[in-house]
Order: sequence, then structure tokens, then C-alpha cells
Amino acid sequence: FKKKKMNGGAILDTLPLDLPTERFATQAFWFEFPDELYEEAGLEWQAIPGTLHAIEHTAIAMLPMYAICDRWDVGGLSTAMHRDVGKGVFFIYDGYPGGAGIAPIGFSVAERHLRATLDAIRSCPCATGCPSCVQSPKCGNFNDPLDKAGAIALLDVALDH
Repeated sequence: FKKKKMNGGAILDTLPLDLPTERFATQAFWFEFPDELYEEAGLEWQAIPGTLHAIEHTAIAMLPMYAICDRWDVGGLSTAMHRDVGKGVFFIYDGYPGGAGIAPIGFSVAERHLRATLDAIRSCPCATGCPSCVQSPKCGNFNDPLDKAGAIALLDVALDH
């Protein structure tokens, strides 16, 4: 938990929270990339969190091209090392208890979905990421970290395999 100053948002203190575990049963799909693809893309380990986070945001924004939904109907999570998967991964999940059928559609068009994601990131004229490509208005991490160049490099390599 971060205490922030109302004017300017400066962090005043960081405190642990003692809250009960919450469970949210829904439907999801995920993308994972073999470790060698990160190396082939020229990514150092420090770039992986921002790379996956940028891809996650844009993939969520592109999902309405394939499913009747908008980005507010789904959520996402990206991590450089997921303890259950054992590698870097990003998830996209239905934002409704039990699911709304969006995730299975995303899974069924996975390669086209990732190609649209790459096209959206690459076609944006900004240098490092903006609301038109990798930033999300609903990001719980304040759009940090994000690595537009890493996202392009990783998706290029992954989609060539």
C-alpha cells in the first residue's frame, strides 16, 4: 500500500497490508515465450517486465477486434517470472465471475491477435509508448514499466517462429 500526496502524487510511505486472500473464478488465456526468444530478440532480463506489460496492454486493446467486448470487459496480468508457469507470461482474463466467453475467443485467434498487437505497436509513431499503443487507462501499475521497443522485438521474433 502506498500513501501518496494528493497534490502531485509523491509517495509519502509504503506500508504492508494484512488482507485476506481473494479468489476470482473466471476464464483466461495466457501467452508465454520460450527463454531463447528473449535472447534472440536481444532483450536483457531487465527489459522483460516492461516488454510483457506493453504487449499485455496492447493485446487487451486489440481483443475487441475478435470478440464482442471492450477493453473494460477484460483484465490482464504480466510477470517476468510466474511461479506456476515457471517463466515470463501475460494473462488476459474475463472481468466477470465465471467468465463471459471472451477469453476462449481470444485463445482461438491467438496468432492473429498477437499479429494485430504487433501491428498496433509498430504503427504508432511515438518513440517510447503512448496511450495509442502500449499505455492503458486502466493500468493498476500506472503504466510502469512499459517497453515499446522490447515488445516489438519480442513479437517480431515470436511471430517469425
